[in-house]
Amino acid sequence: MTSTLLLTLAAFALLALIIALLVRTTRLRLWQGLILLLMPLLLANLLWFSWLKPQQQRTAVAAQAEKSLNDTPGYRILKTQEPALWRLLQQELAHRLREGEKPPVALGEMRGMLADVVNQRLVRASDASVVHYIAVSVREMQALQRQDPQLCFRFLFPHVSGGVNLASQLSPQLNLQDADAMEQLLLDSTGAERTVDMAEARRTLQLLVAPLYAKWGDKLKQLNMPADAAPDRAAMCAMSIDLYSAILALPEAQAANLLRKMMTLSG
Repeated sequence: MTSTLLLTLAAFALLALIIALLVRTTRLRLWQGLILLLMPLLLANLLWFSWLKPQQQRTAVAAQAEKSLNDTPGYRILKTQEPALWRLLQQELAHRLREGEKPPVALGEMRGMLADVVNQRLVRASDASVVHYIAVSVREMQALQRQDPQLCFRFLFPHVSGGVNLASQLSPQLNLQDADAMEQLLLDSTGAERTVDMAEARRTLQLLVAPLYAKWGDKLKQLNMPADAAPDRAAMCAMSIDLYSAILALPEAQAANLLRKMMTLSG
């Protein structure tokens, strides 16, 4: 940077000397010489502010977006596993950074872009990874419910009223657990879909529903309704937490089988 500045100043001084000689030895007027002297400066500034500087800024932001994705658990795995999605995430993150958002907040806003990949991987991952990921999700539901049941509802049904920026709403510790659970799930789900024992899953669900129905009564039927038709969103969140907590209390293989069945039915 210093050497470039020195070269620029030297070139400008040389140009000024040449123009001064031309003014003395030719018919070139002083005001014409000043125009000739200032013209390169004007053109250089125009080139710098209209093209070079914006280009450097775009390059720097793109590099910052790439570094943020490469440094973030979960997202970094997508670079090799889902390159098309990773490029889309990089472009979206760069756009948000140019708009002034901080990387953690921007990544939190973008978390919903991973929903389809995560849902697909839940039916391909090992029992341990599936159960661990859902266990972290339940802790997130509980934390959001304590703040505001509406946040919990939005987390569960983002297609109804928009999702939740977990980076803004949850503690750093819980966000780290979420990122680690997602990364574990992605790393452990590169094979084919796991076989789901549908009959066993139905029997398991029937056993879980009985005590839940005793607690919630007919409200429990709302879990089978379209989310946007649910009259009591706070209850929807609480019932979902109770259901997933009951599933997680099962033996790991039994819980994972039921969770895969639920994911298959929900798409």
